[in-house]
Amino acid sequence: MSTNDEKNLLDPGFELTLRPMRYPDFYERYRDAIKNTWTVEEVDLHSDVSDLAKLSPGEQHMIGRLVAFFATGDSIVSNNLVLTLYKHINSPEARLYLSRQLFEEAVHVQFYLTLLDTYLPDPDDRAAAFDAVEEIPSIREKAQFCFKWMDSVEKIDRLETKADRRRFLLNLICFAACIEGLFFYGAFAYVYWFRSRGLLHGLATGTNWVFRDETMHMNFAFEVVDTVRKEEPELFDDALEQQVTVFRK
Repeated sequence: MSTNDEKNLLDPGFELTLRPMRYPDFYERYRDAIKNTWTVEEVDLHSDVSDLAKLSPGEQHMIGRLVAFFATGDSIVSNNLVLTLYKHINSPEARLYLSRQLFEEAVHVQFYLTLLDTYLPDPDDRAAAFDAVEEIPSIREKAQFCFKWMDSVEKIDRLETKADRRRFLLNLICFAACIEGLFFYGAFAYVYWFRSRGLLHGLATGTNWVFRDETMHMNFAFEVVDTVRKEEPELFDDALEQQVTVFRK
């Protein structure tokens, strides 16, 4: 057994001791996240219903697709948190933050569920929105992209080898940069476009809070990457860089 000071962030195990604290920055991120607590009940969607009637059929279609994607997207992120990140990031401070992030993802899922219930009063329309991950090609492709990187580490119980650690890093970078980054931020841009026209203020309010949460999620993930880079710089070789370019395809 190595001493606590000799362990790295991705070394297998479940460290439980918060004192002495090895990664205080992760603990501060947890505390900052607590300060950002919000609830779905604080979001007023009443004016959104009348605004939806003002949108063109194409704009209504776009809003439906956005909400349908988010309703499943945050659930996928939650599963990856539990099945991958919490399992392998061996720091009680980091796991505190991940526990908080899981709560935030649950609030996001509730928010998009509430949007679907509000925007789509017809039960068949709501059911179709939840089937989007299987039935709508653009959303199905995004989900398949997520599952591809979840599957890449699913059978790894312990990050014993450098190859396993690189696979974990690819999963982490993918979910932070591509999913919570590009996929989600790209969709947020449409919401803010409607807000600039004075429409869908409830959606924009909730999106502001989701945006704030997602930014913190990304920053945490990149701090994990930076920490691993300092502890195990040999992991960040040309092969890893080439694999990251796969995200662009």
